[in-house]
Amino acid sequence: MDSESNTPQLPISPKEITTDWEKAMNLIMTCVSGHIHSRMFNIVMKLNVCDILEEGPKTIKQVAEVIGMDENSCFRLLRYFVAHELFSEDKSNIGTFEKTAISTMFSSKGKLRPMGERYTHDLHYKMFETLPETFATGHSNATKSVGVNHFWELFDLHPQYKDLFNQTMKVYTEAAISNITQSKGIDFSQYETVVDIGGNHGLLIGNLLEFYPTIKQGINFDLDVVINSSDQTLRYSHPRLTHVPGDFFQSVPQSDCYIMKFILHDWPTQDCVKILKTISKSMKPNAKIHLFEIIIDPRRGYSKYETYIDILMFQMVNAKERTLDEWKELFEMADFKLERVVDDIKTGCMIISKK
Repeated sequence: MDSESNTPQLPISPKEITTDWEKAMNLIMTCVSGHIHSRMFNIVMKLNVCDILEEGPKTIKQVAEVIGMDENSCFRLLRYFVAHELFSEDKSNIGTFEKTAISTMFSSKGKLRPMGERYTHDLHYKMFETLPETFATGHSNATKSVGVNHFWELFDLHPQYKDLFNQTMKVYTEAAISNITQSKGIDFSQYETVVDIGGNHGLLIGNLLEFYPTIKQGINFDLDVVINSSDQTLRYSHPRLTHVPGDFFQSVPQSDCYIMKFILHDWPTQDCVKILKTISKSMKPNAKIHLFEIIIDPRRGYSKYETYIDILMFQMVNAKERTLDEWKELFEMADFKLERVVDDIKTGCMIISKK
């Protein structure tokens, strides 16, 4: 036996309580304990706690009665999220809790509710139980743990998760629209037809048609299961917008401009090349593709958002986020060239064309 294993650890000295120590402890409270955070937030979402506090300040007894939980457990649940600034507690009346601007975002009418539900969903959580195996093998079999071969097959078996996915994509799109339409580096007025590849229910292309009256036709192109979903109210309606179902591995509508927002990051490189080559066949002379994708820049530094989405793609669809050099390599494989990067698009934007 290693003699060091029998050596008693000395008490932590004040000199060891440094900024690095505090950062390390913060890591324990975030990354190391992340699974606890996720499960706790799942409880809040399932029991609609944010909605209850939207009605006004509530005592522990009142909240506990509504959600069907004993008062001690309820108190510990709300207290946990006071520490994370989701809720607040009346300091002059301990045990009375109130909403915050953040909790309102996760209420039933809040913009971030779909994200809160989807990313803590039991199905989503189960898929990530195999994450260590993914890193050990370099390949994810996460979807097999929930009974399907590929992520996109989940939608037929789990319509609620599909709805949460679509709503989450809507949130991402809504957050990006103003940035795209106000960008000084993009001008869609020069194009007659704009096709949104994988445009879900047409929110982005619909807003572009509103902003650019010179675009003669907008086409929202996505899978039939998305375009012709049971909830037709999700479709964006505009007189110059047509919704076209199809498969971008087979063919896409002809156009002089294509937009793809967070599409290629869903696919391994070989599939990305196939998608671009399919689009290439329908591109009019001098046509462009506007790719709204994350561009990881090691020199700038890694953001939590970029690295989080990268792991999400790795585990769910065996895909990845890419550096600019990796994007250029991908374009080269598909016989495309990078014309320029649009710097004022927060999500990342590259304009490419055929060689």
